Amino acid sequence: MTILRRKSSLGRTQERMAVLFILPALAVYALFVLYPLAMSLWGSFFLWKGLRTVEFAGLSNFSRLFVFPSGARVYGALWHNTAWFFGIMVFQNGIGLLFAWLLFLRDKGAAFFQSVFFFPAVLSPVIVGALWRLLLAPGGVVEWALNGLGLHQGSLTVLGNSHTALGMLIAVDTWNWMGLPVLIYTAGLRQISSQIFEAAKLDGASNARMLFSIALPLLMPALGTLTTLSFINTFNQFDMVYVMQGVQGNPSYSTDTLVTYFYRLAFGAEGAVGITDIGLALALGTMLFLILSTGTLMMLRFFDRRTVQL
Repeated sequence: MTILRRKSSLGRTQERMAVLFILPALAVYALFVLYPLAMSLWGSFFLWKGLRTVEFAGLSNFSRLFVFPSGARVYGALWHNTAWFFGIMVFQNGIGLLFAWLLFLRDKGAAFFQSVFFFPAVLSPVIVGALWRLLLAPGGVVEWALNGLGLHQGSLTVLGNSHTALGMLIAVDTWNWMGLPVLIYTAGLRQISSQIFEAAKLDGASNARMLFSIALPLLMPALGTLTTLSFINTFNQFDMVYVMQGVQGNPSYSTDTLVTYFYRLAFGAEGAVGITDIGLALALGTMLFLILSTGTLMMLRFFDRRTVQL
């Protein structure tokens, strides 16, 4: 009985120590995450004058999001975020899966090529955006190289053309983060038993058949992780747009996102009068939070149901 009491006392002491270690982290999380989130939600129901509330507005800030002129900006930005997400899923995650599969088939030198693919991911999107803005500028290195190869003549205006600017930003973002899906898919492939692939080869399965019929279903956890991360990243997209196209999402708002529009509402439009609308900005932030939280939960549930257990 004495030994049991000592073990019980020791267990309670360990629990108290664990709580004491967790409390500082919880306090920091509450101060810098939960409190701002609660205040943003509260502020979205008020009309603001400068940095102070003036009267309760109910749901009027949310209704104003979807009527002119705010509605045009919200719908346009939402479309750009959605197109960005699907572009990343097709190109970044799709090509990343292909590269990971090729590295898996040829293990020699795989570590070196993984480092090469992952190198851009260690760079800040601000640095990447500034670099590619210089490279793609009229008279820049890309224009010079294309003209020299005879693939393009004249001035390169991909960032100044409303039909190509968004696609170029998606391409730059794909280049920036290509190493992440390569790394995650390669790790997932190495967790699959080699006996499964050996048995498939004995049955005459090609590499393409093994990729789509065996590897891909078993990579659902990795695919779910990357899809969720891509969704969160693209709907929070701001820094690359800001550096390459400005806070207006130039040209003519063709690269505008929900976060750049939030920035203009909260802090004033660049090159304009600089009038702010804090209530409308907080309503937009609340809407974005609901989009992110709902979309993330749906994706986690979707991929959890499709996870194949060996």
